[in-house]
Amino acid sequence: MSSSVLKRRPQPSSKLSLLVAIVGLLIVLVVVNLGIKKYETHLATAQKMLLQLAPVDPRSLMQGDYMALDYAISEQIMAAIEQQLAATDNQKQIDTLYNLSQDGLVVIKKDPQGVGHFVRLLDQPKEDPLILAKDELLLAYRLRHGQLKIATNAFFFEEGQAAAFEQAKYGLFRVNDKGEPLLTHLVNSEFEVIDPKNNSPKPSNK
Repeated sequence: MSSSVLKRRPQPSSKLSLLVAIVGLLIVLVVVNLGIKKYETHLATAQKMLLQLAPVDPRSLMQGDYMALDYAISEQIMAAIEQQLAATDNQKQIDTLYNLSQDGLVVIKKDPQGVGHFVRLLDQPKEDPLILAKDELLLAYRLRHGQLKIATNAFFFEEGQAAAFEQAKYGLFRVNDKGEPLLTHLVNSEFEVIDPKNNSPKPSNK
């Protein structure tokens, strides 16, 4: 009676699997560290700017651990986009304004309190090289299906801190030379950064 020998399929080398896992981990760490470095550089080199908050639907103002945000300047930007489209005499574009999705830049001018005010849409590439006046800077926006977004439309906080942020009147941003805004704090009507853990608020311009 003949006996048969069972052959197992070759298994991947455990060393090779370990090497692949290590390489994958290193790639993840590099990506994470690059993201952290970019964030730190943004904070260290970007200009400070305040944007006035606009009223939002009271039902969505506070949702657990975050505050829904909108900005007064958003309405001005939308009006400028609509006016720009109207100047082209393209009725189809005007009619579909609130279905548009596009990215763009606007020129903002800061007042003595550091609050940013809308100046104009940036008409690229006609404005190359771009020359900005004193206290002017770029601000990037995203238009998605008629909804204009600047940085983020929500500010997250720890549970139980909602009452402190109800007094928010401005969002404090760090805006880099590309116009990319990063929301860092909320600020009250006295231009003080709201810190629910500190009874002595700090001025937003420091």
